[in-house]
Amino acid sequence: MEKAFYRISEVAEIIGLGKSLTYKLVAEGKIPSVWLAGCRSRRISKVALEKWIAAQTDETRMEA
Repeated sequence: MEKAFYRISEVAEIIGLGKSLTYKLVAEGKIPSVWLAGCRSRRISKVALEKWIAAQTDETRMEA
């Protein structure tokens, strides 16, 4: 079964950024995240991550 939510460290690996930068982007609200019941840390939904990646790709295309 595929995950619905990822830990920030998992997101860092998926998007190819360092953990510190990924934590910073989450803290600044640039990567949307949620608190899940029973978790002591934030999680990023798969859907939100896919949308964020698509937005970054679109933004990069517009700048080129």
